[in-house]
Amino acid sequence: HIILFIYYTIWLLLPIFDLEGQWKLFPLPSIYAIYIPIVLLLIGFTIVGTFVGILLLRDVPEDLDKMNQNELAP
Repeated sequence: HIILFIYYTIWLLLPIFDLEGQWKLFPLPSIYAIYIPIVLLLIGFTIVGTFVGILLLRDVPEDLDKMNQNELAP
């Protein structure tokens, strides 16, 4: 994990020292170091939120379900 943190930190600092595009170890521009985590977080929050929402919709208490059926009955 430490190696990934160091790699990511150097990747972010490349434009500050005008080294972007000079090292073959960092093939993508540094702007991707900002966009990739944002996109991954958005996808992760969407998946988790959808999963929790589906669980909440499926888990209707039986008492509430019976009350709704009684209200709809003539």
